[in-house]
Amino acid sequence: MLVSSSHSLVFRVLFCALLATSIGQSVMLTTLPSLGRKAELSEFHIAAIMSSSALIFAIGTSIWSKIAKRVGFKRILMLGLTGYSIGTLVFASTWMTGFTGIITGSTLFLALLISRTLQSTIMSATPPAAVGYAVSISSIQTRVSAISKVTSASNVGQIIGPAYAGLLVSLGLLVPLYSIVLLTILAIILVHFKLPELTTTTILSDSQRQQLEQSGYNKVPYVFVVACVFVFTAMAMMQQSLGFFLMDFYHLSPVDAASKVGIAMMISAAASLIVQFTLVQKARIAKETMITLALPLLAIGYVCLYFQQSFAILYIAMTCMGIGMGMAYPALAAAATTYCTPSQLSLITGLITATTAMGYIVGPPAAAWLYQTDIALPFAVAAMLMALIAIVLFTTLFHLRRAHIQACNAQSYTK
Repeated sequence: MLVSSSHSLVFRVLFCALLATSIGQSVMLTTLPSLGRKAELSEFHIAAIMSSSALIFAIGTSIWSKIAKRVGFKRILMLGLTGYSIGTLVFASTWMTGFTGIITGSTLFLALLISRTLQSTIMSATPPAAVGYAVSISSIQTRVSAISKVTSASNVGQIIGPAYAGLLVSLGLLVPLYSIVLLTILAIILVHFKLPELTTTTILSDSQRQQLEQSGYNKVPYVFVVACVFVFTAMAMMQQSLGFFLMDFYHLSPVDAASKVGIAMMISAAASLIVQFTLVQKARIAKETMITLALPLLAIGYVCLYFQQSFAILYIAMTCMGIGMGMAYPALAAAATTYCTPSQLSLITGLITATTAMGYIVGPPAAAWLYQTDIALPFAVAAMLMALIAIVLFTTLFHLRRAHIQACNAQSYTK
């Protein structure tokens, strides 16, 4: 096990590794609607690319989480970063063949679909390796903060990514994607030289392994996993629809729409990052309290998006969503890994890191279908999803608190 004095370095390295991929994902999501319009692909084509790659990513994270426990978090993390670098290069080059007319229409769509799903197969190793590493070196008391320190890279990436894309998009829509490869290569070098090896199989004794195998099963963590899936489904619906909404409602060009989406995503990510660096990592607020605050804020944000008539309302909505997301994911992830039994930890860690991809399996195609009925309808449905999962989680937390009180009373009575 790593000594506590090295934890700070570990978290910085894990943060940088996820930051590189987060910037890449943010750049891709910012430019994808505009790339699709320029290549004359429909909303359903773009949704299919996002959804299918997310399906592969979700399956991959669960598998890689188990492999990382045996092979080592560092090795799997480097493998994921390498796959991301190569995959991004191939994906961007496939778009280039479409823009130059080498392949078009259905052939281009299939080529993009295959290249993106192949990329997801390997790059899905990165999140479970990074989060699994963080969970392995943290206690239950510090888990929310530990997960936040690593996953806050996503928020930083969402701030840098859109600005980065907006700065380079004037040179060409594909320039930001190609340049991301350099960042992920730097991340590979950093992980290789600075991240210590850590394999949980070498930490556990034979008696500890036997104890884990006999530690039972708990259904409660899956409630928090499903809640995370709903949160990211709503987020995926918003990201799938927002670029097209700005082009159709405000009559913006593809480049202008990509720029406005970038600004909106930056505002959301900045709000999320501020919350994570203050309330989540510094303040001693219980994860259950953060969950009860986050979900209503997310619902309010989507309602504001539905009723927006100006960019000011759009930015207010994105701020609400940023604050909500900043608390929601680390709190839900910590709750899921805290309430699970030791034997479930590897599986739950894999599932919780797969929730982003799970949300993008359902979200984009659902949003594309709803968009055909009403261009603002995806935002309304996202708000309803947040309200529904809030009710489920509030009920679950109520029962958990009641069970805890009853257990404490019974223990006091026994004494």
